Amino acid sequence: MVTGLDGLTVDIAIRRRGTETVRVLDGVDLDVPAGRVTALVGESGCGKSLVASALSGLMPPGSRVSGRIVLGDREIRHDDEPAWRLLRGAHVGVVPQSAATSFTPVRTLGAQLDEVCARLDADRTPAQLCAAVALPVDALGRYPHELSGGMAQRAAIAAAIAGRPGLLLADEPTSALDPENAAVVWALLGAAAAAGAAVLAITHDVPSLLRAGVCSDIAVMADGAVRRQLPLDAALAVDDPHTRALLRAVPA
Repeated sequence: MVTGLDGLTVDIAIRRRGTETVRVLDGVDLDVPAGRVTALVGESGCGKSLVASALSGLMPPGSRVSGRIVLGDREIRHDDEPAWRLLRGAHVGVVPQSAATSFTPVRTLGAQLDEVCARLDADRTPAQLCAAVALPVDALGRYPHELSGGMAQRAAIAAAIAGRPGLLLADEPTSALDPENAAVVWALLGAAAAAGAAVLAITHDVPSLLRAGVCSDIAVMADGAVRRQLPLDAALAVDDPHTRALLRAVPA
């Protein structure tokens, strides 16, 4: 079975005047094949980040969920926290949107990567992880606030790939980066896919992703559902106003 979501519907309770139930994901079908980078695109608020939450077992408290969450050959209940604790890091790696703030501010990067490697029984040292993401080894002695935006993002990728996870989730990984650093990040995610991982990249930065040449498939979200998932060439050629609007900045 392919990693992904099958008919995932999520309702959450929102307290306003009383309690309202809001449907935030509506029958989401999504495949994230191994060895490929799948881009998930859509307007802000359409549910993209909740897809990543579902695939990492981090749904909002009190969520009412139906449908299936599948990781490789295994179906995982959204509320099976003991199972998710074993899966996170070792089988599901997450590159957060705000990389710098994902690290503890009062500990060096090296100390934090040491902890990650020990917890996951990783087969690479922090120095080897730095080399894997083109991060200078002296970054290990720095605190998070001493890292540039590009370095912090690469450090977050290093932490996410430490356990060689089969699924790598990247939520807006280039949103605060200049074009040069964005290209480096996309190349690193492409390398993870080439090594066999299923990579899901949630992004508004479609032009830089496509310039990097690592994307295989595009899934288009709107109003809490994946409206279409297509191979890259087919997505770029589709005659649909919403899809064309999302991809309109892509150079010819």
